[in-house]
Amino acid sequence: MKKFGAVLIPILLLIGCTSAPEEKTTLEVVKVETELPADVQIEEEVDIRTHVTQWDENVEDAKEVQIEIWNVEEGKENSELIDAEHNGDGIYEVKYSFEKKGIYRIQSHVTARDMHVMPTKQLVVGDLTQEQIDEILGSVESAEEESDHEGSGHHH
Repeated sequence: MKKFGAVLIPILLLIGCTSAPEEKTTLEVVKVETELPADVQIEEEVDIRTHVTQWDENVEDAKEVQIEIWNVEEGKENSELIDAEHNGDGIYEVKYSFEKKGIYRIQSHVTARDMHVMPTKQLVVGDLTQEQIDEILGSVESAEEESDHEGSGHHH
């Protein structure tokens, strides 16, 4: 019986240490939703908003929110990185005007609560037909594939 008691007591101690009331211990990813205007014309100033949430609550204390913008034909190496302004309600915003028509990628860089989230969206600026859009994207994709197949010592 003494052996049984010697085994049971450590097991009970282990159970006692791990059965504390459960708190939000699982990490909930910071969610970032980039809101883009529907119809953007050249040289028109537009608002690009990023809504940051966690646990379905607005994140008001993001360490850093930046918006990176580049024309897909010119490549990401020619991007612009702009600090977003916090407007409350989890909204971080930049004002931007596009200088030429084309297809742009808008990438939010959000550092909040020990996480870094970088979603990317696409935006068409100016009046482009679906055919023009497909042509631009097709040429960009084949150029990206070519650069992926170049020598491993080549860096952009």
